[in-house]
Amino acid sequence: MIAAAFACLFLGDSIDVGAAAYVRARHGLSCDVVARVGASARTATSWSFPLRHYDTAIISLGSNDPDNPRLAEQITRIRASLSVGRVIWLLPYHRRAAAVVAQVALRFRDDRLDLASVPTADGLHPDYSRLADALVD
Repeated sequence: MIAAAFACLFLGDSIDVGAAAYVRARHGLSCDVVARVGASARTATSWSFPLRHYDTAIISLGSNDPDNPRLAEQITRIRASLSVGRVIWLLPYHRRAAAVVAQVALRFRDDRLDLASVPTADGLHPDYSRLADALVD
């Protein structure tokens, strides 16, 4: 069981919107959510993040802008702005975007969960119940 003082953040696009909802419904864990449907890395660089330390942050960016030539720079800036103990990057189904996100994750020594290992019906959004279980496990 996760302690009541555990602080977590979902940051990113619709994948994090869905994942946060399923983590709450399936596991009773309520996290801060700074995520929007259709969010790109460029859009997320302009967001204000809660000024607190998080035990864990789950970041999903790159799915909506896989061909963005500045993706690495933008997600690096976002990652550097966070005060967090552990980060789990959700690697997009799009392989080129996944490679860019994985490089940033490695630079920060962050964890990665490749969405390619989670079933999908549309090639963009995962089976959220399986994703929630993988994140909590």
